Amino acid sequence: MNLSGRLVDAFLALHETRRFAVAAERCHMSPSAFSQLIGRLEQQVGARLFDRTTRSVSLTPEGEVFAEGAQRIAAEMRATVHELRDRAQRRSGRVVVAAPPSLAADWLPRQMAEFRGRHPGIDLRVADVVADRCLELVRRGDVDFGLNALRGEESEFEARLLRDEPFYVVCRAGDPLAARRRVRLQDLKGLPCIQTTRAGSVWQQTQQLLQQAGMRDTGLEVNQLGTLGGLVAHGFGVGLVPGSALQLCQREGVAAVPVADPGVARPIYLVKRRDRSLSVAAQAMWDQLLADAGRPRKGRAAAAR
Repeated sequence: MNLSGRLVDAFLALHETRRFAVAAERCHMSPSAFSQLIGRLEQQVGARLFDRTTRSVSLTPEGEVFAEGAQRIAAEMRATVHELRDRAQRRSGRVVVAAPPSLAADWLPRQMAEFRGRHPGIDLRVADVVADRCLELVRRGDVDFGLNALRGEESEFEARLLRDEPFYVVCRAGDPLAARRRVRLQDLKGLPCIQTTRAGSVWQQTQQLLQQAGMRDTGLEVNQLGTLGGLVAHGFGVGLVPGSALQLCQREGVAAVPVADPGVARPIYLVKRRDRSLSVAAQAMWDQLLADAGRPRKGRAAAAR
């Protein structure tokens, strides 16, 4: 059985008005056409729904049962349409974003706060995860989109470049490197290096740079950039981190010097599934992040740090 919304609307109009002429007018139909429509509904459900006399129209016992379901369907449909309109006008909805800890520590929360100021009814969530995990969450649909240094497979993901982050050498404040305005990779040759976890984008971006610089592997590999900062502060080596990660590893006794080599940067992409449209709310957040990427570099550098 396939009851159309038109049949349900006609039933409810007659149920509420108890007059064929008034119900027909509400449904923008002639009385005869409306009467045929009610007859078709009764034929489809296999029961008489209304008792008709020349003076009154009333529900049969079967009509009372049908009325409960019809009113519930109408209420649910009204609520659904109301919710969709709120979503379309960005008054409600939810956005879930995956991002590396370096971006989730400051820049992304500030973007979320700005978004919430314009759309207070939208629920915002963030998953602070490493690069490989980010792509997996996007793939599974657990998040709307991700911020990531990895683009993923082009056939599976759509990626938009937000910006390229410069790299910094993190060293002890008393290290000769700390006195320089900039450092080249060749200046790091032979120095002990502290690395980050291999599942993260920092390692995947810096591994080749460290080999190129000829740094000495200390065997120390950390999951948290705060740990890297602590090890650097106590003389276990130096680290190579992108600009947005500096706040996570800087502390008293630790200095950060920008890398001067051209092209040494970590790209940050917005990544979403290619075969899935974003919700209105998620698209609004996506657009805001892209707009922020287009602001003058001074503002973007401040946001990164």
